[in-house]
Amino acid sequence: MTVTIKEPVLVLGGGLAAVSFVGTLRSQGWNGPICVVAEEEEAPYDRPPLSKEFQREGDEEKIRLDLRLAKDVEWIQNARAVSTDLQGRQVTLADGRQLSWGTLVFATGASPRTLPALASGPAPVLTLRTLDDARRIRARLVPDAALTVIGGGVIGLELAATARAKGANVTLVEATPRVLNRCAPSTLAELVELTHRTHGVDLRLGCTISRIDGEQLHLSDGSKLHTDLVVVGIGVLANDTLAREAGIATDDGIFVDGHGRTTCPDVLAIGDVTRQRNPVSGRFERIETWSNAHKQSATAARALIDPSTPPYAEVPWYWTDQYDLKIQVAGLAGGDQEVVRGDPASGKGSIIQLRDGRLVGACSINSARDFMAFKRLIAAGGRPDMERLRDPTVDATKLGVPATA
Repeated sequence: MTVTIKEPVLVLGGGLAAVSFVGTLRSQGWNGPICVVAEEEEAPYDRPPLSKEFQREGDEEKIRLDLRLAKDVEWIQNARAVSTDLQGRQVTLADGRQLSWGTLVFATGASPRTLPALASGPAPVLTLRTLDDARRIRARLVPDAALTVIGGGVIGLELAATARAKGANVTLVEATPRVLNRCAPSTLAELVELTHRTHGVDLRLGCTISRIDGEQLHLSDGSKLHTDLVVVGIGVLANDTLAREAGIATDDGIFVDGHGRTTCPDVLAIGDVTRQRNPVSGRFERIETWSNAHKQSATAARALIDPSTPPYAEVPWYWTDQYDLKIQVAGLAGGDQEVVRGDPASGKGSIIQLRDGRLVGACSINSARDFMAFKRLIAAGGRPDMERLRDPTVDATKLGVPATA
């Protein structure tokens, strides 16, 4: 077996991707020196609960990442890398320290987009990316508080649902005519929109914020909103500046292959900061999911130990919990044909996307078993029989085989 790691390994970033990467190196038996540089003072934690479980329960220990596999790793916290010398193989930190590397790994993640027009006043304007963000939001989500969420993506919708459950009054402002504009089909978006309206969320679609005046928001349609708290959730930008300035190929994300390799020898990138090939669309994309950060990073680590490791090519997927809806989404948000299986509007069913007869996307609502079957079919390029696909009495795990089998 040919090991391609050069010592020491230096990882920039201390989130899920970094933890998965260093934990896999250790579990695969590599005992060389590893150093992780993290900007936050916090011990590593999971981000998905920040808009849901943490807002409800406030239990910080429950969301900490398991570091038991990451043995004998040096952690430098509350530190930021400011430059990378690829020739000299050194990284300089903001405090002037210089760290040497043999293998460099960018796990720098992404940062929330902001709205410069919203200068903070009496009503705080926050984003939700870090545990500190989540603490500040949670402290203000009290009964009858007026929360304004800007952005109708997954994070904004999850926070809206959680806030309503805690008794806050919620207005959600989305610039496009529908929620989940980039990451789900319109059929699912309509169901989610109806669910939020039923639970009392004031949805303002096709609308933007013009400015904030004290505790009053001015909207593009001329209306005004009183608010105690504004949370902006309009997507993220890859933290790829350091890599770009070093001459590594980037485009709102660091380009990587299936083993996490960048355009520079001995330099990898993993997690949300990467731009990788989507195995379903064939395009280079940023895949901002928990599963991708975890599994892509593990594959990159295994490939350093064993170069024959198959390239990472999992079908992109994510989940979101809103009210009594457990939604799982895989593959592409649209195709040239849509099939509805079961009755999603009643709270259980699936919305399936096909392209030229091939299954390319699936959204399941409270149907986890079916979802796993659809995800496997997407990966296999399955072409299920349409009549059987529509029939919820047909076992989804049998859709990839002939009806007579």
